[in-house]
Amino acid sequence: MSRKLDLGLRESILTLVSLKYSSRKIVEALKVRNIVVSQKAVSNLIRKNNNKEAGSDTAPSSVKPRGSPKLRTPGLVAAIEKDLSGPNPLTRSALSLKYGVSATTIANVISQDLEGRCGKSAVFMPYRTSRLNNGWTEARGSCAISPP
Repeated sequence: MSRKLDLGLRESILTLVSLKYSSRKIVEALKVRNIVVSQKAVSNLIRKNNNKEAGSDTAPSSVKPRGSPKLRTPGLVAAIEKDLSGPNPLTRSALSLKYGVSATTIANVISQDLEGRCGKSAVFMPYRTSRLNNGWTEARGSCAISPP
């Protein structure tokens, strides 16, 4: 792990920055005085100092915990279930355009929230030409009504 720069070293670096030294020149000047510091540490200190002077001190980013899905709200799930339960259910692409979410989100709602069921008389059918020739309706991976 990296160590923190002590106060004297920070002041030396910031003094050299005020004299318009580049980070590479600062590292070379400190090396002459037998002070070993990386160019990245100098650049980070310069950036943090500039941010502090500008008033936009950046806090360390934290990893956000995974919680409930943001797009798959109960209202969206209910609306999709209603659209899929009718006699002519919409396709995934039509549902995604209607509700402004991706087709993957629609697929996740169908598979996870609706547990693969699309309604009482609807079944999930992938697109197959052999079934189309036997009277099945084209579904292209969406919910469709099975033939009588």
